[in-house]
Amino acid sequence: MPRSNIVTPKDDTMRFALILTALLILAGCASKPDTAELTEAEHYRQAHKTLNEEAFLAAIEDLEEVRSRFPYGEYAEQVQLDLIYAHYRNHDYPSTIAAAERFIRNYPNHQRLDYPLYMKGLANFYLDRGLLNRIFPRDRAARDMQSGKDAFSALRELVNRFPDSEYAPDARARMLFIRNNLAEHELHAARYYARRGAHIAAANRARHVIVHYQRTPAVPEALAIMTRAYQELDQKELGQQSLKVLRENWPESDYLNADGEVELAWWPGPESKGLLSLLTFDLL
Repeated sequence: MPRSNIVTPKDDTMRFALILTALLILAGCASKPDTAELTEAEHYRQAHKTLNEEAFLAAIEDLEEVRSRFPYGEYAEQVQLDLIYAHYRNHDYPSTIAAAERFIRNYPNHQRLDYPLYMKGLANFYLDRGLLNRIFPRDRAARDMQSGKDAFSALRELVNRFPDSEYAPDARARMLFIRNNLAEHELHAARYYARRGAHIAAANRARHVIVHYQRTPAVPEALAIMTRAYQELDQKELGQQSLKVLRENWPESDYLNADGEVELAWWPGPESKGLLSLLTFDLL
């Protein structure tokens, strides 16, 4: 008998492995429905079912397939709204923003435009709360505030265009929070410049608070910084104007001493520009 016709135990093992692999592949194919045969309504119902089960990655995949196969179908608008929600629940804030902006661009006069505007604002609001911030928390005002500005812009558009929207009350509350943080961000910059003796820059950042962020908790300190900065610059009249506004509107302010003069505990003396503060931009 020729040697090539002899079946060894090793050959049996390899053949069994191949058969088992083929069966597993066939079983996997059988368990996944052939979506190419589904109608738009059937495909959307399947995607929506996955979304309701909170399998968000799978839902995003299903919804994207519906969107690509039926770009102008009956469910096109709802699919895009569902994608905004699915990305947000998956904590993928950049994709949430992109999906919301796509809907706003495609349907600028849609009756449900308040929802993508709200979700765009909400995603930007949470965008900078990443892993490093949870491990190493630090002053939010000291960070770049572009996402906060984008959130404020989207929420403001929502409130202006849809004042009676169900999302408007929460949007207004978040806008107030963001505005306070933006004002505090400017104060942080003013303190930074003041500590380095850049009094013109310090006064300008403090004035920006007073002009653009009135009625925020940052205003009294901004007036105090302006007063001290102008005094350092020998601009007595400007310093007195700032001091007068502070005294008249906040007579009990912590930034005024018993004699009614500005007192800032952190304001540097000639010898107080520390190396650590310089290297860390006042973060430590």
